[in-house]
Amino acid sequence: MSSRVVGRGVCPKCGREGSVVFKEISGRIYVYMKHGRDWCYLGPLGSVDLSSVLTDLTDYHTFTTKLAGFIRSRWGSDRMKVSTPFTIGLALLLTAYGVGLGGPNYGNYVLALVLLSTLSFLLAIATYESIYSKLKSYMGLSRVMSKGLMPYTLLTAALVFFTVIITIPLEAPIKLELTYHPPPYVGIESVRTAIPITSVIITSLVVTYLSRPLINSLRSYLTYIVLSTLVGYAALLTLPLIQFSIKVFTEPATLTYLAVSVGTTSVITVVLIIIFTASLGVLKRVIKM
Repeated sequence: MSSRVVGRGVCPKCGREGSVVFKEISGRIYVYMKHGRDWCYLGPLGSVDLSSVLTDLTDYHTFTTKLAGFIRSRWGSDRMKVSTPFTIGLALLLTAYGVGLGGPNYGNYVLALVLLSTLSFLLAIATYESIYSKLKSYMGLSRVMSKGLMPYTLLTAALVFFTVIITIPLEAPIKLELTYHPPPYVGIESVRTAIPITSVIITSLVVTYLSRPLINSLRSYLTYIVLSTLVGYAALLTLPLIQFSIKVFTEPATLTYLAVSVGTTSVITVVLIIIFTASLGVLKRVIKM
């Protein structure tokens, strides 16, 4: 039996960084991850997606030098620059802001630009994951997530809150109209909150990107996207009500309004996140063809 260290990577089983080791046993090569004294078995070489494991290749000797060259030629070629679709998406989004200054009459153009920019950003993510190791792409996010899933979820909820507020100027013909009728003693007939569908789309895109390190764990992934959107929208939709006395939050009508409005916006956002995640899988297949 012989073994060779071919580089560094992130273990898809435990999520820790370590050395990628090839072991030859009875003429077959198996892939292992070494974390100090701990080992994780990944499987036979032919069944392991090295593009999602390797983050750095190390040329130790002739064998690994040739292997590294093979892996670079197979998984490391820049078939498309990541910056190209990202730049296009950013330009389209900024253009949407500029067009949005013209008022609601240009809502159709704003919506079209936001949809095109979303497609460009999804293409940038798919391209990055196709060219580089998926786990390497999100090492920064993984470090933040190492503090715990709940802090990461709360951080994302804050981003959901601010993303919706920042994108409110992107008016679109489709809006989520949420109306709250406070108790008579408040003296106000109703409070209306309108969230453009463009804000929901961009928010879904942000959460889709932030959820990529969790894509291999369905339970963590679903928990993350559901809780982050629920908490973010709950904070957002509670904000207009804080102008009233704390007493209104004990009223059944207020609790019903918050439950329905937060639930509706969260469900739409989660559905879009799942659609975007599925679209990334399709785009990656197209890029690799």
